[in-house]
Amino acid sequence: MRQNPLRERFADGRPTIATRVMLPDPAVTEAVGQTGVFDYVEFLAEYNAFTLHDLDNIGRAAELHGLGTMVKLDYEHNRYLAQRAVGSGFGGVLFADMRTRDDVLRAVASVRPDTPGHGGTYGAAARRNARPDYGGGAAYVRSVAETVVGVMVEKRESFDDLDALLSVPGVDFVQWGPTDFGMSSGKTAGEIDAVRSELFAACARNGVPARIELAGLDEFNDLCAQGFRHFSLGIDIDILFRSWKRLGTEARALLRTPKAVTS
Repeated sequence: MRQNPLRERFADGRPTIATRVMLPDPAVTEAVGQTGVFDYVEFLAEYNAFTLHDLDNIGRAAELHGLGTMVKLDYEHNRYLAQRAVGSGFGGVLFADMRTRDDVLRAVASVRPDTPGHGGTYGAAARRNARPDYGGGAAYVRSVAETVVGVMVEKRESFDDLDALLSVPGVDFVQWGPTDFGMSSGKTAGEIDAVRSELFAACARNGVPARIELAGLDEFNDLCAQGFRHFSLGIDIDILFRSWKRLGTEARALLRTPKAVTS
């Protein structure tokens, strides 16, 4: 069975740095791996169009460079797509829109083996993570059980009983979603900041690390000093947009209009 570099880092208590990609082209994932500086790539399946073949190809591209993989899934059909992603070789799943403890219990169970000991719902299946075998053996069970689970806390209902949600066994990290929470709750920017502090305090109480998403490094040192150790930096589409915008703007500033030709 293939190694799960993402699980290895979490099991050892090491920090992680990821980047996010919306483009399902495996060349993008391969380019991330070729940098040699990221622990894993997170495919944002919640936001972009993709096929099940894309999941397999992202898994193949990442494995060329020992790069960990995670997929972010929207709430609808998340358990089905989580199992297909794990079957494609993804080592982690980030579940969006977790509102209740039951949501989290079902999410974790979807990527845990269907055995008496694990009590999950992931059965034997001849997907890419099992080949050339069918799946169901001891190594297969161990591999599925090692899937890293992240949960998005981003809905107003999540705070009705936050400790119950975060105390579900098998949750490896929490990701705060301020934009979704602002839309869901109607709270102001200041109120959203206060809720974020409430979430981080609950994470500390329950021993669940929080991952931080950043577009740049302006806050990085301060966040490290506060004890945060898991980060996701940038999104491919945003990075391309900013680079193209800067390049084109600088080129136009340098461009000179030819002088009129006079006879």
